[in-house]
Amino acid sequence: MYSFFSGEFLTPQWTGPDPTGTAFTGSRTPANVTLRPDQLRNPNLSVDQRTNSRFFDVSAFAPPAPGQFGSAAKGVIQGPGSIIVNVGLSKTFVIAERWRVRWEMTATNLFNTTNYNNPETNITSLGSVGVLTGAGGEQDLDSAGPRGFRMGLRLEW
Repeated sequence: MYSFFSGEFLTPQWTGPDPTGTAFTGSRTPANVTLRPDQLRNPNLSVDQRTNSRFFDVSAFAPPAPGQFGSAAKGVIQGPGSIIVNVGLSKTFVIAERWRVRWEMTATNLFNTTNYNNPETNITSLGSVGVLTGAGGEQDLDSAGPRGFRMGLRLEW
């Protein structure tokens, strides 16, 4: 079974003093808020430009202008996809008229393809934004972890 997932659509974020003045605070210091930044251009890099330390173009975003909300839309960053190949083999051996032995083996992620978790999307997290830090994948439909084998024998009568 071959599974291919193109990747989740991720939303950029910015954290800092409220540029809109809409967050309530009991002091003169503006409240810290997290909202979308301004989008300057397409943040998605071509496949040949992506690296583990620069999965998308962080410089495509800027803090929101004072008095305004950010212009970035939801889901403008395409996350890393997953490729998973699962294989199963089985053979039934007849021992007698009513006795059979079934041998089976299954392998998950047969080619041990690395499937990365989503990168950090908060542009104020300078050390980790756009960096692929872990493997395992974010897919709910199939296990994207390391290669695994399972083998079994079944006696039928």
